[in-house]
Amino acid sequence: MKPAVCSALAPSIPPPCGRRIDRTGCDVELCVHATRIMEAIRLIQLGARAGLVCQLTKLEKSTANRLYRQLCGTPSPPGQTPFTDTWYRESDVRMLQATLVWRLHQRLVQTERSAARIVIDVYETYTRLVREPQLDLTRTVFVPRLVTMETWHERVCEFCGMTFLSAVDSNSAECPGCRLYHLHRCHHCGASMDPRRRGRRRVVCGQCGNTRYGGKHH
Repeated sequence: MKPAVCSALAPSIPPPCGRRIDRTGCDVELCVHATRIMEAIRLIQLGARAGLVCQLTKLEKSTANRLYRQLCGTPSPPGQTPFTDTWYRESDVRMLQATLVWRLHQRLVQTERSAARIVIDVYETYTRLVREPQLDLTRTVFVPRLVTMETWHERVCEFCGMTFLSAVDSNSAECPGCRLYHLHRCHHCGASMDPRRRGRRRVVCGQCGNTRYGGKHH
């Protein structure tokens, strides 16, 4: 029986790993290892520390550390991955972008990409879509984990009808995008809530008389 030949060496021969972008099903061990190395390189270029590279690519720690030193010229900095959602919840912009990351992840997790390739594709797409990204690669990786840990779940916004990520202990049915919008717009009629002279936002809408939170002002 002839040994399997990688398509990179013999393009005219149908590759054992098919046409998959990350060669996850390849029978050639060297091909799989080379793919993991390339993924690790890209992860480091995007800001991943050696520990995260090990988790995503399943490479040995010594290999990831050596790659990091060769690419960056310094040892991989120490540090832990996030373990709470406090940082995200400090800002509606961060929560809004976390929801975007989650939606991208949900789309790509259905493909035959490896875990490392999914993270790479999600982060690259996210940083291209957002003008001022708030999440680095490490915090991007942690978003799906928060859902898996049941710290966050999906809810439907009562204003726009879109699904968004929310902490399980939160009672708000308004998505981060609508909260940001309603900082400057009336919940009821959508009219602009112009700031007062001293920079404070108006509490009562001058057009319909409703408060910022939708109730009628008396």
